[in-house]
Amino acid sequence: MPWGSIEVEAKFTAGPDTEARLAALGAALAGSSSFRDLYYDTPDLRLTRADHWLRLRQGAGWELKCPPEPPAGGTSGVPEAAAQEPPAVATTYQELTSPRAIVGRLCGVLGVAPAPAWDEVPRAVAGLGLQEFASFGTRRRSYRLGGLRVDLDQADFGYAVAEVEALVGAQEEVPAALEEVLQLRRALGRDGATRVPGKMSVYLKRHRPRHYQALLRAGVLVRDPEPPPHSDDTAGPETLEKRGPSQVMELARGPEGKTGHPSAGGDWA
Repeated sequence: MPWGSIEVEAKFTAGPDTEARLAALGAALAGSSSFRDLYYDTPDLRLTRADHWLRLRQGAGWELKCPPEPPAGGTSGVPEAAAQEPPAVATTYQELTSPRAIVGRLCGVLGVAPAPAWDEVPRAVAGLGLQEFASFGTRRRSYRLGGLRVDLDQADFGYAVAEVEALVGAQEEVPAALEEVLQLRRALGRDGATRVPGKMSVYLKRHRPRHYQALLRAGVLVRDPEPPPHSDDTAGPETLEKRGPSQVMELARGPEGKTGHPSAGGDWA
């Protein structure tokens, strides 16, 4: 679709019986993987304060997660009831993977005209002065059940979280997808309106507290209780690495040494 897929997801804390419950519901194991994500922003945090999350997944490519954008004309065509915000336990994000779409959206948020040379994301990252503000690895087990995906993640900074996710192509499909997501969450024994923080929220709270506080003030994040520390928490102190264009290009190379971008369907954090 022209504006990218829309991700509808609800996070939860997996229990020792979660995978058994998934199997009982007929879910199929879709695979296990390990990957590292790097996130970029301006030094004054203009992207994330606008709820825009530019991610480079090593071996896969670039993705920008951002609030869904209505089609040209300024209206989404969604009935008022369907256009309401999802409940606190769920989120909706547009996922952009096309370099042109990513660069165009970034420039729109930052109020900068795209340069002719910014036909690839790494060039725009360098030209816009974006810097890496987060980097962490994840071990993931994924299940499929119909049109839904369940990811069970363990981050290398000692935080585990799970999520149920659906991808849709239009705003009109969001309410039905949201109901499916929440139904499966309930079937996995995670009912109620408990908010479970995502990996990024926990990472920022622990290791970049000034960034975390800025996003609380901007209303992008909601203050969540700190989850208990994990025994293998090996995260280091707060850092803000600067990577040059050559390093960014190297990170974007896939397993065969080619640059590219993933198909829609990644997770926010």
